[in-house]
Amino acid sequence: METAGIRQTATPPGVDRSSAAHSSGLHVFLGTAGAGLLVSLVMLVVALLLRSASFLVVGLAALSYTVILCGMLTAQHQRLTVTSVLRHSVAMVHQPNMLTCTASGYRATGPLLLSVEPLLPPYVIQRHSRQGEDGMTVFFDATRKGQYAVGSARVSLQDPLRIFRTQLTVPPRLTLTVVPRPISLATMHIALTSPLDGQRVRYAPNVDTSQLKGTHPYDGEPMNRIHWKMSAHTGTLVVKDFTPSASQTVILLVNYTVQRDTGFTLEALDETLSTAAASVLQYVHDRKLSFGLVAIGPHTDWTGPGRDRMHLLSCLTTIARAQAVQTENTGIVLDWLNRNARVIPAQSQLVLLAHEMDETEIVHLLKQREHFARITIILFPEGTFLLPGEHQAPYFLKDTSRLLRLRSLQRVLRANGIELTIVGLNDPITTLATG
Repeated sequence: METAGIRQTATPPGVDRSSAAHSSGLHVFLGTAGAGLLVSLVMLVVALLLRSASFLVVGLAALSYTVILCGMLTAQHQRLTVTSVLRHSVAMVHQPNMLTCTASGYRATGPLLLSVEPLLPPYVIQRHSRQGEDGMTVFFDATRKGQYAVGSARVSLQDPLRIFRTQLTVPPRLTLTVVPRPISLATMHIALTSPLDGQRVRYAPNVDTSQLKGTHPYDGEPMNRIHWKMSAHTGTLVVKDFTPSASQTVILLVNYTVQRDTGFTLEALDETLSTAAASVLQYVHDRKLSFGLVAIGPHTDWTGPGRDRMHLLSCLTTIARAQAVQTENTGIVLDWLNRNARVIPAQSQLVLLAHEMDETEIVHLLKQREHFARITIILFPEGTFLLPGEHQAPYFLKDTSRLLRLRSLQRVLRANGIELTIVGLNDPITTLATG
């Protein structure tokens, strides 16, 4: 996926405006000048008791400085307005981004000192910053997919001697959506299947083989895609390019639920399923196919079919919101398919991403086979996924026998139009996505 494909610079950009005038001026003045007024009055009382002119002058100077500067701080506090501008409201994991917090109503030529410090949520990491006269710009990126509230800032006003200070915390009112970074399906050892002829292919599923639109140099495609006449004429292997089949729709169903206790964290499962889902969506979008997304987790989101870039952005945003969860409910995927069979376009290709499936669930999918042109099941068993920086787990699975039974069914399922792929152990998918 090109980075520009999911960058979104709002026009006008996402702006959060928060006024500092939330409390009464008297309350701000007393909270700022209370200690200074007390010290000044004590000095004046001591000067009167000791009949000391020097103490009197110092006390009057301290009182005047406290009243004048704290009055200026209070007035400035009441007029101060903070504006937060987010450069990209939708970004990929580890994509550079920028947040600018600017204070208006502040005079840079005045005696007061202004400090604006943007506050970032967890997993949003500041890389460096640039300080201005009336604000600060923070350059950051996010290390995990999700939706984050940003725009919060801590604003401080101080006198020149840094004795008095007023502080204001601006609440976050902007939303940053971080989506996974797609990676190559070949890197993940995933091959989609063509619903037209059922052939396992690497680069060009879902094409109309009767419509030849050009050729390109050979890069490992299946042998039946080679244009032998053109290859003999040019002396190098070239491959046929076909027109994508506009009649085919790919429905991606991602099951974020886990029924049993596992030896991995839900965050690791979430990252793996989301990265794989984003990769499949980008893959079918690049081939100009219609696609839809079903994300099953704490709640189920269904985007419906579409094919343009805005629909891709909507699907990726749904993935960013999804969360892996452990539940005792079984058959959630099958229940959704049974209830919503009519909303799915007829003869679509169903691609199912999940952590686990048993033989009973596969048998139920076989009964629904006539609704789909093809069904592709991609499982990520325990030990498949690692978070960046984690050590690879030993090559051992607690439920190896169950997976071996599923592997033994692959040939029979393929003959019945269901492609079952079990991703190999210890493939660091999230590390590949961030590399």
